[in-house]
Amino acid sequence: MLEYFPEGFLKNRLMNKGYRVMGPVWQSWLRRSMSAPGTRLERLGSDYGGWYFPVDVARPDWIIYSGGVGQDSSFDEAVMERFGCTVHMFDPTPHAIEHVEARKALNAALTKHAVFKPVGLWRENTTLKFFAPRTNGWVGSFSVRNLQGMEDYFDAPCRSIPSLMQELGHDRIDFLKLDIEGAEYDVIRSCLRAPIPIAWIAVEFDQPVPVWTTQALIGELRERDYSLVHVDRWNFLFRHG
Repeated sequence: MLEYFPEGFLKNRLMNKGYRVMGPVWQSWLRRSMSAPGTRLERLGSDYGGWYFPVDVARPDWIIYSGGVGQDSSFDEAVMERFGCTVHMFDPTPHAIEHVEARKALNAALTKHAVFKPVGLWRENTTLKFFAPRTNGWVGSFSVRNLQGMEDYFDAPCRSIPSLMQELGHDRIDFLKLDIEGAEYDVIRSCLRAPIPIAWIAVEFDQPVPVWTTQALIGELRERDYSLVHVDRWNFLFRHG
């Protein structure tokens, strides 16, 4: 069974659109299997870049990794401002680098609490091609999986989460956020294999990717004692234990 759609499918916008319409049907079925979160969840950040977060248990000493910044760091900034957490942010794309630098001039929390590294997240340390998105007046998000079947790309360094944790001196992650355009499958599986203690995983399952690929990874997470506690469109939140 195909794990990812072939290039011909990715380039066919009509097929893409039809597939995305079916997504909410599957999500509705999946919501019936959700567990209670065990704490109060609150959506932090903008309408575009917000994520649900366990606000009752977060502490200033939480170790937070945020993969994929793009042009919206509103979630990261909200966590820094409200809880005083250090957020380790990873994104190698030029517009993300420019965005973070611009936001530092406007928000002191970023200067005080952000650790930004211009690298992509992947299952190993390497250099990968980041393929351009289709855009309509928006920069969009580059993808190592080339989810939109484009030809333009740039090369960027990528790191595995275990290697980053070793460099940063971390033995756990309290909250991992992944919005990394198809690379989430490789990154999460590398964390499960390590294994790494991660209390919460918030992940966007970027599209188009076959539902069975996403379902398989959800199954792997459940086998490792992760419960699905919230679904917000394609943003999924898992709690360990």
